Amino acid sequence: MKTCSCIFAILALASAVPAANAITLRELVAKEGPPKLFIATKGVEMPTADQSNNFNEGDRALLLSGRELTDITGISTIKVNDDGVVKPISEVKSLLIYFNHNQLRRIPDEVGTMHNVRFFYGEHNPLSALPDVFTKMKALEGIYFGDCRFTEIPPFVFTMRGLKKLQFSGNRITELPESIGHLTELRHFNMSKNRIGSIPGSIAKLTRLRVCDLSDNPFTSLPEAFGAVQIVNQLRVKNCPITTLPRGFATMRATIDITGT
Repeated sequence: MKTCSCIFAILALASAVPAANAITLRELVAKEGPPKLFIATKGVEMPTADQSNNFNEGDRALLLSGRELTDITGISTIKVNDDGVVKPISEVKSLLIYFNHNQLRRIPDEVGTMHNVRFFYGEHNPLSALPDVFTKMKALEGIYFGDCRFTEIPPFVFTMRGLKKLQFSGNRITELPESIGHLTELRHFNMSKNRIGSIPGSIAKLTRLRVCDLSDNPFTSLPEAFGAVQIVNQLRVKNCPITTLPRGFATMRATIDITGT
């Protein structure tokens, strides 16, 4: 038993030690200079594998996914290269930020001052909590924290009534609270691959949904009132132990993916 305890201790220590090429945002900027922004232009693809379906023509994106970042302190004050012009990030009008596939364990409170950020991506990070300063980001339309370590959607999220896209797929979330009904502007909602045992009736208030993905969760039924929501593009309930759908879905224009039910 003593030998096993030592092995587990070594493994735990190893998981807590950053990779050899881990770096902070400040160190990265000091080493490489102001990050170059991607500019959304018709026919031009992003140079990374990041999701790109939230762009408007002329939007800018800070692409810092997969850089082994451990700390993004200073994000609100760094300078960026915007089409050859170096400027403070706060002067960029419409911004998407990508920090996917890094080693972030926390998001600094300073992000609350970034009123120009429309979408914030922090997927595939060892994150389990977020600061409530996200509620102060005036332009924020969507947050993406799939494949992290959340056991709940941070409660403050349900006060962000202007959110259009919300993704916490691939976490360890066990409950979808009634307060989800406050987010009536949601178009895209993804809670797949969690541990959610029931779906609250308040989900029927999300009448503007275009895509809803609840796949790979152990709930056994959907609220009958949810059938009145005419989802536009797709409802996914793959690999859930349900045997029926709300009757209203018979006239829904979206496709329904029930694979594995």
